Amino acid sequence: MNQMKQKLPGIALIGACMMLPTTASAYNFSQVFGGDVDVSIGGYAKLSAMWTDTDSGTIAGGAGGAGRTFYLPSSIPTSGDDGDAVYDMTARESRINFKAKTKAGDHSLGVVMEMDFLTTGFGNEAVSNSYSPRLRHYLFTFDNWLFGQTWSTFMDTGALPDALDFLGAPEGTVFVRQPMIRYSLGNVQLALENPETFTDTGISDDNALPDLAANYSMKMGWGHLRVNGLLRQLKVEDGGSEETTTGWGLGVSGKIKLLETDDIRFAVNYGDGMGRYTSLGVVRDAVVDPSDGSLEAVESLAGFVAYRHMWNSKWRSNVILSLVEVDNPSSAPGSLNESANSIQVNLMYNPIKPVTLGVMYLHGTLEKESGDEGELDRLQFAAKYAF
Repeated sequence: MNQMKQKLPGIALIGACMMLPTTASAYNFSQVFGGDVDVSIGGYAKLSAMWTDTDSGTIAGGAGGAGRTFYLPSSIPTSGDDGDAVYDMTARESRINFKAKTKAGDHSLGVVMEMDFLTTGFGNEAVSNSYSPRLRHYLFTFDNWLFGQTWSTFMDTGALPDALDFLGAPEGTVFVRQPMIRYSLGNVQLALENPETFTDTGISDDNALPDLAANYSMKMGWGHLRVNGLLRQLKVEDGGSEETTTGWGLGVSGKIKLLETDDIRFAVNYGDGMGRYTSLGVVRDAVVDPSDGSLEAVESLAGFVAYRHMWNSKWRSNVILSLVEVDNPSSAPGSLNESANSIQVNLMYNPIKPVTLGVMYLHGTLEKESGDEGELDRLQFAAKYAF
């Protein structure tokens, strides 16, 4: 995105850092950096207008809920009740970020902070439509090291589809932000990331070891290809008993250029206990066997493919196919998800470079382990100004 940039002396950075939590942090920031600091403020303002129709119940959370703010496959209702058509408008995806980078002797330093307004508590839509800011990224880099919260090292952001919806291909995408320590060397990244175990009984924070994530990327004239890996401990403590098992995931993702302007973007992820890293809540990491309390990892396959076609310099379209298949253990309750898939088609127009206007049609389905199914259709218009 385009960003407004200004070269500032280190001491002047204090004023630019007023958006950070405390003035003390801003003061220390400038003292550590010293010299010239390259500061940028960016983000975008976005309005989405959505008409959504479901065939097997209503989306939980009502107006302002996550499933009515962006496409969330796990929120597709499967109750068998009468469906419903609803209309929503929201600007909650709008975001703002702050970045700064400099040199300190032979060292490179940087900081990134970004916020938006999604998935937070909401006010009365009849009056104020007030929403709390939500932390997306907050990190600093020191040479090859990264410390803070950002996208998981298991996730390839360069392969994400060019979508009008917030997520693009949620069933097949690795989509996790979390605190981490990451080291990058050439084409390789290795990280220790915040652990959490997502089971049929809830979310557990009992893990004793960090998640280990790594990737290897290859960039060529035709695009890029990346191999991603994940190794993690799954752990649940309940009433004094402790159960653990191992989870892992492997993924291949990339972007391939076609002709002069088109491209294909894709990802395939397979694992046992990969769970929460893909599909935005469709897949559990593990299931607790009710017969003996043991923890069984959940096997899953998730992927997407997206084709982008440039009609000319101002108009473009995307077709996005996304799916996840879940092989739950035999002890899994019928309420768990077995599969989800979607197709999206969009048309986008840039009257000027920073402004995007677009329309999208999406059809999504969700099937439960019990056999219950639901479908969702959505028409969306969006207008975005990136700065």
